[in-house]
Amino acid sequence: MSPAVDILIPQMASADATSNHTRLIQELLEEKQFEVRIVVERRTRATRGTIPIEKWKCDAQVSILQHSIGSEVAQCVIRKRSPIVLNYHNITPAEYFRAWQPELARSVERGRQQLHQLAPLTRRGIADSAFNARELQELGINDVVVSPVLWQLDGQLSHGDAETTNKISEDGGTMLFVGRLAPNKCQHDLIAAFAVLSRLRPKSRLVLVGDASPPEYLLSLKGLARRLGVNDRVVFAGKVSDQDLLGWYQVADVLACASEHEGFGVPLVEAMAKGLPVVAYDAAAVAETLHGAGIVLSDKRPVTVATAINRVLKDRKLQSTLRHRGIKAAQRFDISLTRQQMWDALRDLLEPQS
Repeated sequence: MSPAVDILIPQMASADATSNHTRLIQELLEEKQFEVRIVVERRTRATRGTIPIEKWKCDAQVSILQHSIGSEVAQCVIRKRSPIVLNYHNITPAEYFRAWQPELARSVERGRQQLHQLAPLTRRGIADSAFNARELQELGINDVVVSPVLWQLDGQLSHGDAETTNKISEDGGTMLFVGRLAPNKCQHDLIAAFAVLSRLRPKSRLVLVGDASPPEYLLSLKGLARRLGVNDRVVFAGKVSDQDLLGWYQVADVLACASEHEGFGVPLVEAMAKGLPVVAYDAAAVAETLHGAGIVLSDKRPVTVATAINRVLKDRKLQSTLRHRGIKAAQRFDISLTRQQMWDALRDLLEPQS
């Protein structure tokens, strides 16, 4: 019988970075001839071949906990005092949600409390970024390895079309953001910046791709766009398929990010891999992920962001430079490399010592 590895996660969801990451770890370990069991607390339509947390026997050779929010799977680990590998994706501070969704604020607060309780049970920490690794180390976890999110978009982004760009008119251009519509992602700052940009480029548009969490924040964004007179040129695309996401990356001219809390930032990598120039606010792990390949801003006042985006839209040489740098930076996250990093992070815990 093959040695077993349990991966514990609150739920497996479609179009979710942590769920995709979990599936790719499963595929990696199954190729290494390990039996992999995914343990969840909530069943979803994306669930297949999983074990409910109530039936978890805590008998695997290694148990990996995916942790980014308060959960019953984490609580079960704490209750059973089970040694784990803590795969940490960071926890968004609760203050971003208190005014919008108190229940979510309580959930992330619980996740932070659980993180402190999980620290003494952690055999090894695996962090998506050095930013996340520092937080684990501050909790007293000495054995921490940086291994990025395993990422592979269906229909994989092509590196070969780096020079095929839309011909941007002097008064046009498409500004794109990809990710949940959430207070910590600060799409309100992007709308404010777009309102400034639209005075310079009246035919430009802002496209926001992502589900709303919480829904009240989406309503406030639409209200802000109306008040600023740009609602007819702000596209709320919602949650999209991988194929449609690829389409948005292809038609966009610049990816903009004003987020204040990113433990990693998969859309930044996707944009770079596609050769899409990136303008982003310097917060959390953003600069680390971009690795010098984008324009990183020290402040995100609307005029600052709009000026940077307008510069990219009108400067073809700068566009080309950012494309080539982005493609090179994104290669650090190629699935062949990140799979090996993840295996290196787990190997000595799984293979018998000689």
